[in-house]
Amino acid sequence: MVLYSIVEFLKILIALILIAQVAYGFTILLLEKTMLAYYEISIFDPPESKFQKITNCFQRVTIGSGYYVYTKIGKYNWFVRKVLYLMILILQMVASIILFQIIDLIFEILVPIPI
Repeated sequence: MVLYSIVEFLKILIALILIAQVAYGFTILLLEKTMLAYYEISIFDPPESKFQKITNCFQRVTIGSGYYVYTKIGKYNWFVRKVLYLMILILQMVASIILFQIIDLIFEILVPIPI
């Protein structure tokens, strides 16, 4: 029963991380410069201590994909950038759902529901 609870917790944690990535991506789509500036402020460049490295890792894992993708398509004009980013966010949503379903299936095979 304890193992099943741990697995359920891990599934919820993975789902939250995937949802946070997509949600932050949509806030970048809506509030562009504000959210990019927030991300840049929250990252230590270069990190000098373990705390700064852990903070950077946490930021990149939870909300880093939106920032990374948006800076890569930053060379396009405003309209093209928004359309491209929206398409990328839709693909990220679909990929997140598929990834979560695969992880859920793996957990269900490894740890069946206790009776």
